[in-house]
Amino acid sequence: MTLHLSAEKSDLERNLDQMFILIMAMLIQLMQFGFAFVEAGVVRSKNVTNIMMKNLLDVLVAGIAYWCLGFAFAYGQGNSFIGWEHWASADLPNAGLAFFFFQFVISATASTIISGAVAERCEMVAYFTYSFFITGFVYPVVSRWVWCSQGWLNQGNNYDINGVSENIHFYDFAGSGAVHLVGGTASFFGALILGPRKGRFHYESNTIIHLRGHSAPMTAFGTFILLVGFMAFNGGSQLSITNPGDGEAVSLSIVNTVLSASAAGYTSVFIRRAGILGRNWSLIYTVNGAIAGMVAICAGCNAVKPWGAFVVGIGAGATFNLVSWLMCKAKIDDPADAVAVHFGGGVWGLLSVAFLNYDTGILSNWDMRSGL
Repeated sequence: MTLHLSAEKSDLERNLDQMFILIMAMLIQLMQFGFAFVEAGVVRSKNVTNIMMKNLLDVLVAGIAYWCLGFAFAYGQGNSFIGWEHWASADLPNAGLAFFFFQFVISATASTIISGAVAERCEMVAYFTYSFFITGFVYPVVSRWVWCSQGWLNQGNNYDINGVSENIHFYDFAGSGAVHLVGGTASFFGALILGPRKGRFHYESNTIIHLRGHSAPMTAFGTFILLVGFMAFNGGSQLSITNPGDGEAVSLSIVNTVLSASAAGYTSVFIRRAGILGRNWSLIYTVNGAIAGMVAICAGCNAVKPWGAFVVGIGAGATFNLVSWLMCKAKIDDPADAVAVHFGGGVWGLLSVAFLNYDTGILSNWDMRSGL
């Protein structure tokens, strides 16, 4: 997701690129609606107003934090760790505002992941504080490492392989690691520190008590919105539409997103119905399995073939269920399974690129360059 502004492009081409970025960013903003509905559906009715307020705050806080601090840390002139230019968009040319807006909506997405993990037991002031910290510092610094041309993970290292110098660097096209793994990791520690909701676990009998959400339709509706948002997220990460091959790359990313979500959702249904981790038709596990598939494919959506996206989805559905089961065994309460979805899906998505990348993946090219 590295922006390349070419001086050789015509005004029309530059305008088309910026319009493409803006439209995709506005569709990504729909993910806030999606997460809000999913989280509101899985909590009890008495906490719906609170969870909706927190999701709204994510957007508003990110608008201030990322504008004042975050964009400068992420993409300002600096070193391989952090930047220090464009505070509050100072000296940022108008041509860069579309890219700023795209990054702002993604920073808000990284923050809102955590609200599901700490639902029903996080004070509003604490939530406000961590939301500002995530969007103003944590996500921007990590995104610089991964996507800024100066970032240390983006630059990588050169190695001599068969007499040829090869650059090996971190590959995360649309944010399985930079966005979702960051949010999933923060979700884990937030849920761990806050402790479980009252009545979630009965320690004397070692019983896990399922606290049912109040609205299955709301949860399902949020997932449909998230599917649209993820398609824009992954397709829009191309950041241009006028270069040769842009259309093909965007199309591949969107198709792979749908295939991975489908495979992950079906895998989760199978695991829950076949008696592996239950014998019931579970809407919430189907929903979260599909979202985990979309999370996992972010890293390599432009680098794997559709069959590879199907494999990524199967792995994401299995990983989600495994991490969800481990969280319950560890007595860590995560009402929206944000850790299983975003941490589990993010880790699997990053690892899958090394195996399924069509040009250099281990399964495609079994040689010294495999996994680059």
